[in-house]
Amino acid sequence: MDTHKIIESLPIFKGLSEKQHIMLAESAKTRTYSPGQLIIGDEDRTKTFYLVATGRVKLSKTSYDGREQTLYLFGPRELFGLCAVFSDTIFPANAVALEKSTLIIFPGEAVEALARQDPLILFNIIFVLSRQLKDSMHAIESLTLKGIPQRIASYLLTAAARNESGNHEMVTLPVTQRELAKLLGTTPETLSRILRQMTVDHLIRVEGKTVEITDRESLELFAGV
Repeated sequence: MDTHKIIESLPIFKGLSEKQHIMLAESAKTRTYSPGQLIIGDEDRTKTFYLVATGRVKLSKTSYDGREQTLYLFGPRELFGLCAVFSDTIFPANAVALEKSTLIIFPGEAVEALARQDPLILFNIIFVLSRQLKDSMHAIESLTLKGIPQRIASYLLTAAARNESGNHEMVTLPVTQRELAKLLGTTPETLSRILRQMTVDHLIRVEGKTVEITDRESLELFAGV
């Protein structure tokens, strides 16, 4: 894996010099995790952040009675743990590999040293954190103010809007329905039932992990967008 090349392609490191890219690549470590393996727990201290090079990672919290709420899903080229860059702190959630995943791990000290030389990286970090905060606010709104069918519709519309292929009517579900249900605060059975009803109502078409939005206007009205 060419860590240097990956670093050059990331928005968070945009505008940095070749020398700075090399410094980051040399300070980073690469590690591969098996499906279900804990990457870092919510009681672990850390001063690092992570880039998903391949695979998929979830952040979650578990209640005292064993219920798990998925907070965020990260796929290739996505970063997590930026809150720990500038301080040795307790990680706020459990990070677990959902499938075989290779991560690039950056030490906070290297980013601190780089920031003292060039504050541009600080603006880039703020940009990434702002987007993640916006996503978190949207997730909180859905979980607290919307019913389960509306949460599912909102998720499909948001995922379609971010389809990198440019086809904003198609969604490829990134995880199993079981994991997606945890993210949306419901059960796999309820998620499956609502997807079936949306299909009957001609809002979507489902084939395996692929969902096609067939009536965007009605789906948006349904989601309360």
